[in-house]
Amino acid sequence: MSTSFDDVLGDLKNESRKATLRARKQDIIDRLAAAIRDGSFRITTVHEMEVTDGPKRRVVQAPPVIQRIGCHAVMNIVDQVCYKSMISTSAASIKGRGMHYLHKIVSDDLRLYPDETTYFYKCDIKKFYESIDQDIMFECVCRYIKDKTLLPILENFVRVMPSGLAIGLRSSQCFGNILLDRVDHFMKEVVKVRYYYRYCDDIVMLHSDKKTLWLWRDILVDQLALLGLSIKDNEVVRPVADGLDFLGFVHYGTHSLLRKRVKKRFARHMAKVKSRKRRVALMGSFKGMAVHGDCNHLYYTITGYQMKKFSEMGVTYTPADGKKRFPGKTVRLGNISNKVIEIHDYETGIKTSQGEDRYVVSFYDPQKKEWGKFFTASEEMKNILDQISDIEDGFPFETIIESELFDGNKVKYKFS
Repeated sequence: MSTSFDDVLGDLKNESRKATLRARKQDIIDRLAAAIRDGSFRITTVHEMEVTDGPKRRVVQAPPVIQRIGCHAVMNIVDQVCYKSMISTSAASIKGRGMHYLHKIVSDDLRLYPDETTYFYKCDIKKFYESIDQDIMFECVCRYIKDKTLLPILENFVRVMPSGLAIGLRSSQCFGNILLDRVDHFMKEVVKVRYYYRYCDDIVMLHSDKKTLWLWRDILVDQLALLGLSIKDNEVVRPVADGLDFLGFVHYGTHSLLRKRVKKRFARHMAKVKSRKRRVALMGSFKGMAVHGDCNHLYYTITGYQMKKFSEMGVTYTPADGKKRFPGKTVRLGNISNKVIEIHDYETGIKTSQGEDRYVVSFYDPQKKEWGKFFTASEEMKNILDQISDIEDGFPFETIIESELFDGNKVKYKFS
């Protein structure tokens, strides 16, 4: 609840209002927590406002700040329940799955499987949030949530508008994903569309055959119609070589470039802004987009600076305690015994719940192609690791970890 409070207040621009709410923080949290706990929390009113979204002007709805905090707190938990079943190629308003997450998946698929991704079908849903049937939407919510105290609160979120979902309400983002999740699974698992991607209400499918894409398009339209939704007239099937405009980039298979209007808008702002501080902020924002595409020359043309790759900077993270951090999961020695592994590095003087002065060892499993690590207090293994570290090019080395019984039923492990 405290996190939700701070997240919502972070978006407020009225500093006086923000200070007043912060002074009442604990009282607000206590009252909201009690209302959510007994199921009486409701969104009672929403205020409409017009906002700019790229070239579009949208009318969005937002409840009062305190009700917004309560909605945020409820949906933080609901998200964790609902998003577990979402397909990996759906994104937008899902933690860890933003625009750049899906952009990388699309770019990798186009680059790695060019013969299977020659053509694309792209569409978006007509007036998505406004067109959602509230009865169908709440039926979908009930498939995920069974709690009798929580369901009336979620039904209030669904029905707060006379029709459709409130654009701008924290819950609507999650509900939209829940509604389209059944379409995603149908297209991926029943129709067997391998290259299927959805970002909010924008959908893209890739294939080597245009006729197949049109066939899939008809199936998609039928599935959306079952939810009372339809697609816009701007749907297309085209060769990827002509450019797939998706997620702020135009994908050409071998590379991707920033969308033209993004470049133009940034260039116009840079030409107008005189404040050095503001120019640095704009450049940082633009660079945050450009690094995800093949835009090094573009960045230099507009800003006059060469854009370095992180891998070229030689910068590494150094923990405060000076200890090395290794990739992969921690495994028990018994789970990797009697199999060939590669030992790559180790760190000394590690304190764990089992004791102090242990070694953590980084290894690579060539069969599973996975990194892992294990802890050991074995004086024999520690001594051998120390000796190998004194040998030039001692790491990495290949070994089999063997188990040996001693003192009746005790087990010790050793390198062999």
